[in-house]
Amino acid sequence: MKTKCYSVRLESLVRISDKAYKATAFDGSEAILPKSMVFGNDSEVQKSDAYWIAAFILEKEDCQLQYSTKKVKWFNR
Repeated sequence: MKTKCYSVRLESLVRISDKAYKATAFDGSEAILPKSMVFGNDSEVQKSDAYWIAAFILEKEDCQLQYSTKKVKWFNR
């Protein structure tokens, strides 16, 4: 199964449990993300930390995290 992900620049990504992260964007928006929906660092981004996060979790109505849909990558999982 392929998972569509967006590259999201974050001010911080903090592990809050074995199964979840708290993500904070530069505009102050926050979201709790399941660990399984974070697919690692986007190493092409230089001036801040960016992470590959599953698109469907970001697109949910209750997710308030600021993100862009410009940079997309598909992951096998």
